[in-house]
Order: sequence, then C-alpha cells, then structure tokens
Amino acid sequence: MGAAANPIIKLGSQGPAVAKAQTALIHRYYLNAGDDDGKFGPVTDFAVRSYQHDRSAGMFNAFSFPLKIDGIVGPATWSRLTPPTVKKGSKGSAVRLLQEILKGFADPKYDPGPIDGDFGPLTDVAVRAFQTDFTDWQGNPLAVDGVVGMKTWEALWS
Repeated sequence: MGAAANPIIKLGSQGPAVAKAQTALIHRYYLNAGDDDGKFGPVTDFAVRSYQHDRSAGMFNAFSFPLKIDGIVGPATWSRLTPPTVKKGSKGSAVRLLQEILKGFADPKYDPGPIDGDFGPLTDVAVRAFQTDFTDWQGNPLAVDGVVGMKTWEALWS
C-alpha cells in the first residue's frame, strides 16, 4: 500500500511529516483539532499508539494489515493513515484493505463482493453506497464518485 515518500517518525520528530500524521489522526478522532503542530511529543505518541492498538493483531480493525503498537509511524502505519487513492480498475493491497473494511460493516449495501484486491463493479457500488451514507470528520457529505481518496479513507477509519 506504499507511502514510501513518508519518513519514519517517532517521539522527538518534528516537521511536515509529523503534521501530516497528526492531521490524519485528528480526522480519525485520535487527536483534537489544533494538535497538528508538527512536533511529535507525548500527546501525539499516545494518539499513534492508540491508533495502532485499534488496528493491532486480534482487534476488529486490524483486518489483514495489523499494526505493531510501537509509537513509530513507519511504512505500515503510514499505509493505514494515508493510503493511496483507489478507484474502479485499481488493484492491490489498498483495494484489499478497502474491501475488508467495507465487508466489516456486515451490511449488504456495502458488500464489495470477493476480497480480491481488484476494484471492480461490486466494489464501486459498495463505495458509492458508503459515500452516500457517511460524512467526513467535520460532518460534510462525501463526494459520491466511487473514488476512495483521503476523505473517504478517513470516513472508513482506515
């Protein structure tokens, strides 16, 4: 699910990558608005560990991409915090994660069909149904376009 451009960050790190991770955590309710100061201190460390815990092995949101609870935002955590945009025709692990999350709702209208990492017509219909029913972190409607960009990923709690 690559986010190779993002550096590994942890307690003591500073800069734009920290602010990017903090913003993603704010949009998933792990940090409060305004906590995106670009400084990886104890509050951000706690938020990262909480986010990782909720997606660690054995937890519902782990799916097949569990995170280690280490307070380090490395490739695996970045891939969940900032997954790539996917849409009809996309293939790969980000699509697989999307399909697993949608299937996890156990609601027939969000069922993407087989979890195969292939963004086909059934996944497209499921994404559009999700986008119709959910909002972004500020309560604004999602664009119903079948494209899973950052706002839809955040609403899905990737």
